[in-house]
Amino acid sequence: MPPITVRVAFGPASRPGAVAQELVVEAAPSDTVAELKARVAAAAGGKVTADDLKLEFGPNARNIGRQYFRDPTVNEGELRLEQYSLLAWIERFPHWVVTARLLPPTPPPPGVAIQRAAAQAEQKNPDDVVADARSTGQIPKISDLPAPWGPKPQPEQDERELMAAGYLPARYPPESSPLNDVTVA
Repeated sequence: MPPITVRVAFGPASRPGAVAQELVVEAAPSDTVAELKARVAAAAGGKVTADDLKLEFGPNARNIGRQYFRDPTVNEGELRLEQYSLLAWIERFPHWVVTARLLPPTPPPPGVAIQRAAAQAEQKNPDDVVADARSTGQIPKISDLPAPWGPKPQPEQDERELMAAGYLPARYPPESSPLNDVTVA
């Protein structure tokens, strides 16, 4: 398998000066996303941890693994690179790279963003408005929320919805591979 080139970027990787460094790491199809992230973090000199990284791949910047900090939707220790066809695509297009960025912060809990926006529009203190909304039951209390905001377990989600949202890689038949040219009649 070819080595993987990883661009460590802050901001759009296509912008000049946004690429902090370019690394080369080894990977196998059976490696997990967590293992690849650990290799990237080590190759970056330990300045970031694997848990800090968001990986993207290909010309459409396909997400690989978690999409935000403390994202409970994806188990990176179970997702394998072969599920993304990552190495097969790199074998076919060796100039394609993986981009590593810092994971964005966890989004606000349900209902909080709208309460904050309304408070700002009405020139009120957003923290007070959110606290009032929680106390009146307009938005749930943190103790009633699932991960990543609260202590409740994450509800089971349909795998097809997770694939459609880009959290999980699509499933293709075993004989399907980016290395096979397809002819259309």
